[in-house]
Amino acid sequence: MRLINWAMLLTTLGILPAVAQEPIVSRDTPIAEVRDIFDYFHTPANVVQIQVASDKTLYAWQNMSAFVYTMQISRDGPISQLPEKIDPKLGQLTFTRPGMSPETVSQHFESSTMDALLVLHKGSVVYEHYKTMRPFDKHQWFSCSKVVPGTLVALLALEGKIDLKQPVSDYVPELKGSEWDNVTVEETLDMATGLDSTEHEEHDARTNPERGWYRWAVSLGLFEDKDKLNLSPFDVLRNMKRVKPGHTVFEYNSINTFVLELIVDEVTGHTLNEEFGARVWRKIGAQNDAFVGVTEHGLGNGWGFINTTLRDMGRFAMLYTPSWGKVSKEQIIPPALIDAIQHTGKPEIYGGGTVGTLLQSSFPDIAGLTNRYQWDIVFPDGDFYKGGVGGQGIYISPSADTVVVWFSTGKQQEEVMARAIAKSFGGTE
Repeated sequence: MRLINWAMLLTTLGILPAVAQEPIVSRDTPIAEVRDIFDYFHTPANVVQIQVASDKTLYAWQNMSAFVYTMQISRDGPISQLPEKIDPKLGQLTFTRPGMSPETVSQHFESSTMDALLVLHKGSVVYEHYKTMRPFDKHQWFSCSKVVPGTLVALLALEGKIDLKQPVSDYVPELKGSEWDNVTVEETLDMATGLDSTEHEEHDARTNPERGWYRWAVSLGLFEDKDKLNLSPFDVLRNMKRVKPGHTVFEYNSINTFVLELIVDEVTGHTLNEEFGARVWRKIGAQNDAFVGVTEHGLGNGWGFINTTLRDMGRFAMLYTPSWGKVSKEQIIPPALIDAIQHTGKPEIYGGGTVGTLLQSSFPDIAGLTNRYQWDIVFPDGDFYKGGVGGQGIYISPSADTVVVWFSTGKQQEEVMARAIAKSFGGTE
């Protein structure tokens, strides 16, 4: 008589969370290949490729501390428990990306470059799958990291330590006497500074050594300094020029988040790993330490280089939902901050830039999208989303008390899937 593997059967049916199947990138990549990846990314001309999804970054994004300077975000205290109430119906939920055929969540996960996907509803794990990684492996957040400096600045503003209407240079002395004298903290938070050196509007920003954004990336060590300019990030920032009024166009730019982290450093006297660790990470019962990138000179790379496990990313996102008390004894994200994200954006500026136009294409039938406080999309119903290069994502629906977080090595409009999942639990339409 054939014995039934109940664990495998229940996993297949979606009743139990899936356990990662081989190959597991960190464990099963051959040693010779690992050494080749190290050699590749430690060759100056190839450093820029760390941001591009590939077979090499499949390994690197799960082991980023080997390829960039980092500082630990240390956890502390009891681990907050996330009850498992697996909902097998979620795997069969159907959604449709614009211009594509309908597909289920399970089909998309298996056929795409997604590495891991987690859904939390009312503080419980209702869907959890891993493909190339294990639950305890860390993964690069890329630009999902931006909401961390953004949130810290917003919290400091609510505490009266920052005035969002004041110029950036009031808080970063190195920028006095530059255009940052005329750019407010709020314009920087909303990616609407009106400055040049843009990341996407100047379409050759990543390839033209004359562009300010390119020179900023060189100054951080992200691009090779082929011309031996030896510029500091402050040199680049001081040379930026205003080309339009603030808050007239949403122009996504990682330089803005870099500046926000400078403000956090100056106002608090702490590096981001310590300030975020004290305010958030050591209060949410994180299961693991996190880490965040820094430059070789100790300047912050919190605009794109936070790394955590998926469940800990989910714990952070839960702070914006009614279930925050499942992971924290105190309400770290006050209602006033959530209200500001949901209701004080400027939809009229959203479609004027490259990234807003691109994100609108994921939701062509939804009018009134906006961005706010480093979140990429704020929906009219109050949900909000942040994405990262290579397909990382955080989707939060406060009204449905739902969080969807995921890691990937390639982007395939997973925000559409995440919204369908959140809406399956109700919430405001």
